[in-house]
Amino acid sequence: MSTLLKDRLNAAAIARLARVFMAIEPDFAAATFSQQAQVGLAELELKERVRHVIAVLAQHLSTDFAKAAMVLQQVPEQWSVDSEQGDYGFAAWPIIDYVAVYGLAHPELSLQTLKILTPLFTAEFAIRPFLHQHFDLTYRYLQHWAQDDSAHVRRLASEGCRPRLPWGQRVPYLMSNPEPVIALLQWLKDDESEYVRRSVANSLNDISKDYPERVVSLVQQWLADQPTAQRQWIIKHATRGLVKSGHADALALLGYSQSIALANTQFTINQSQVTMDDSIQLQFAFSLSEAQRLVIDYALHLPRANGKKSLKVFKWKTGMFAAGSHQLSQDYAFKYLTTRRYYLGKHDFEVMVNGQSLGKTSVQLI
Repeated sequence: MSTLLKDRLNAAAIARLARVFMAIEPDFAAATFSQQAQVGLAELELKERVRHVIAVLAQHLSTDFAKAAMVLQQVPEQWSVDSEQGDYGFAAWPIIDYVAVYGLAHPELSLQTLKILTPLFTAEFAIRPFLHQHFDLTYRYLQHWAQDDSAHVRRLASEGCRPRLPWGQRVPYLMSNPEPVIALLQWLKDDESEYVRRSVANSLNDISKDYPERVVSLVQQWLADQPTAQRQWIIKHATRGLVKSGHADALALLGYSQSIALANTQFTINQSQVTMDDSIQLQFAFSLSEAQRLVIDYALHLPRANGKKSLKVFKWKTGMFAAGSHQLSQDYAFKYLTTRRYYLGKHDFEVMVNGQSLGKTSVQLI
């Protein structure tokens, strides 16, 4: 079984935090902090672990936020960077979100601190309460950060104001008014960093769920201005939701037609029942009378606890398909994931071609 994300905020992460703070403040009660932080930690989910560690940390830092912020700002000097961000980043999450919990009454100092801390993991979650309570000030900081030398800081300008940030607090104003977000993305559309460009694409994809025509209009402008290869990648990734939904204008922008000529289609699963940790194989057969550009996805209709179903769409194959017969296969594993929960019952799979449903079949999770 793969390691759950919550297990990355573990005893080793707590020990690392203790060492870092003791290096900054020699009288920091590292042993007591470590003991308190680990009490009940194993029983908590990921975000609960973050909140728990923040609460313990608050017992060991100054109640004067200005003094606490001075300590937090020194953390990067003591924080050695491992080879993989996922292994060290989760330990820094409570440090960063500490600012959002205890620094809301000190927005200027807090925002300056978040800029310093964001390279350790990401301040995209911590920035959200400041957008709620201090929008104008926070947005001015985001404008400056969009032009910062650090890719981590530039990404924070984009990711921090994503309308539908996963795991993040929603910002209703930005969901109802995407223009401030779009203005920031304009600065970043040709960013040299893939880390930043991916965030730009994800932000636009979020906006497209509520304002598809606005995103299509923006993309048309970006395409008309001799786009770089990097910007073209952003456009393709940003319109993936529109393509999956069969949006005619988005498909046309990317060279895909809603007029598809597939024949002899057959969509099957190699078994009718499955248990957790097992895999199934999806198979899709079809023929074409002439070559055509196709984007082929498959969708999973997941049963939820309330009896309804949610939709998750996965990429399958995209490109120019020659005339003739084609056979695609794709494995899907029912694995325990922090980001996806499975319930027993019927799971429907659907094949989508240029946004159109061309077959549906199901498997029973027992």
